[in-house]
Amino acid sequence: MNAARKAVEELLNLIDDIGIIGVGTGSTVEEFIKQLARFKNTLADKYFTASSLDTILKMREYGFNTIHPSSLNKIDFYVDGADEVDPDLNMIKGGGGALFLEKILTYYSKYRVFIVDYSKLVRWLGERHPIPLEVNFYALSFVEEYLRNKGYRVSIRRPVKGKYGPVVSDTFGVIVDLYLDEPVDINSLEHELKTIPGIVETGLFVKLADKVIVGYEDEAKVLEKK
Repeated sequence: MNAARKAVEELLNLIDDIGIIGVGTGSTVEEFIKQLARFKNTLADKYFTASSLDTILKMREYGFNTIHPSSLNKIDFYVDGADEVDPDLNMIKGGGGALFLEKILTYYSKYRVFIVDYSKLVRWLGERHPIPLEVNFYALSFVEEYLRNKGYRVSIRRPVKGKYGPVVSDTFGVIVDLYLDEPVDINSLEHELKTIPGIVETGLFVKLADKVIVGYEDEAKVLEKK
């Protein structure tokens, strides 16, 4: 994958200034890890943390040094995928159900790179994908009813296959998907959702990308924040 290879190049260009590397969750990140494994010896003295147990296990399989995020107070470089990216590099994330830890790692990282294929570029956030919300399970019914009464279309996410019941994150929140039918002010929506008791975090990542690497069939283009 061209975008994953380019993200590895970005990391290696900064390698002398990097000690702790954060990694997200999902199929795009899995490809990044495979590409990174080719340089495992170069990264032997680096430590990796991740937004999910799934990613931690994959990193360990390749022999990388891993560390739990709770033992850290900074991250030097963070790489992840995204479900949608708008022209201002705002994103929707959380398709893999790890949005709470992904936002923590993103926010507290010095440098943030996201890798997507060109199909993830949209005119406005919510155009093709719902906005994931992580909701405390005690408040699930309250939050669901409240959002519906406010006119939002929401549904509790359930796995396509595997265990029965709602999708639950590594931090034990229930994932609820909120659908938009038209463009909205993302900053206002983020503020509104974050003030609702019971919503732990949203999948709106506003002004949190330093670079977005977009993969095409035969190349990768780098978009930088303005």
